[in-house]
Amino acid sequence: MTVELTEAEQLRHDLMAEKHAQAKSLLREQDIDCWLTFSREGSDCLLPYVMGGEYLVGTAALMLFAEGPSVAVVADYDVGQVDGIFDHVLPYSLDWREPFHDTLRECNPATIGINHSIANEGVDGITHGMYLKLLDALEPLGYANRLVSSEAVSGRVRAIKSTGEIELIRRACEITQRIFDDLTGMLRPGLTEAQIAEIIRERMQTYEVGPSWEASYCPTVSSSRSRRGHTPPGAVALEPGDGLAVDFGVIREGYASDLMWSWYFRKPGETAPPAEMAHAFEAVRDGIDLAASILKPGIRGVEVDSPARALLQERGYVFTHGLGHQVGRTAHDGGMMLGPNNARYGDRSSGIVEAGMVFTLEPVVTWVGLEDNVLVTDTGCEFLNTPQREIIMI
Repeated sequence: MTVELTEAEQLRHDLMAEKHAQAKSLLREQDIDCWLTFSREGSDCLLPYVMGGEYLVGTAALMLFAEGPSVAVVADYDVGQVDGIFDHVLPYSLDWREPFHDTLRECNPATIGINHSIANEGVDGITHGMYLKLLDALEPLGYANRLVSSEAVSGRVRAIKSTGEIELIRRACEITQRIFDDLTGMLRPGLTEAQIAEIIRERMQTYEVGPSWEASYCPTVSSSRSRRGHTPPGAVALEPGDGLAVDFGVIREGYASDLMWSWYFRKPGETAPPAEMAHAFEAVRDGIDLAASILKPGIRGVEVDSPARALLQERGYVFTHGLGHQVGRTAHDGGMMLGPNNARYGDRSSGIVEAGMVFTLEPVVTWVGLEDNVLVTDTGCEFLNTPQREIIMI
């Protein structure tokens, strides 16, 4: 039976074709025969990268092989989620083990990669209960000793964006900037942080997008008199002489942005922000520019972070967070990051940058907020948004 796909479904199918081809290539490169995503009730964070959605209800075994067709063992009511995405769909009504065992016997993979990782939360998908359930299912086949971590494959499938994924992140950035532009025209003294957040949420509804992280603090709206960080907007009213930073991103068609802009509410007669605010803004802006000039394939995350951190220190500022994290289907997309080599970030900052990764650049200090999203290209990096070059005066 021919099924007519909606535009959204066709996009999902096209994206998964890209990701499956990428995964098969990585499986061969890493000498892993099978990548198994074993889930129930949407339990695995890697479902979006192997089926294009976040939820399967029944116990499911989604298998990509280095050689040969892909196979999805799913409950009969979940067939519509994987049909056309996987080469072979094997539905079950009562027991998933029979088609699962048949597939493994036929393919006989010497290594089976499953989704667990100590360092990368973005690919640490299999729950302990599902791991025990899988071991029990593999025991009759004698395959339990064939399990390995899928991280060498799944981590890069998540981190290295396909052509279609990059375009969707770019579109999310465009809408985020449009909302920032709309906000600029609506800002006035007297508005509270919470009221500014409501303006942004109204614009999100207008553009039919959702927040790219927890809605209670997306957007994160902070005056220069408020606590910074991951915190909900408060009741502080913006007054002349205050600075404003908004950390905000949207989800559009399943992909995220994560940007930050800064404004200054001028006092009567002022034509520029105070010198100390301008100095902090310029330091952050220059730190981003320096990091962007360094970021390229083959470099380690810490080697991008260190020069930018040193520049900010030379200007009189210290920041303790990482310079940048990955962006993709979520604002914090897991995996390696651009950060210092310390106990907080550990091995995540020692990873190697590859073309196709998307990072934030955000050496935030004092109240000043600037954050850009950049794509690593074959020779350097490309901004996916238009960088803010000076504080916007209100």
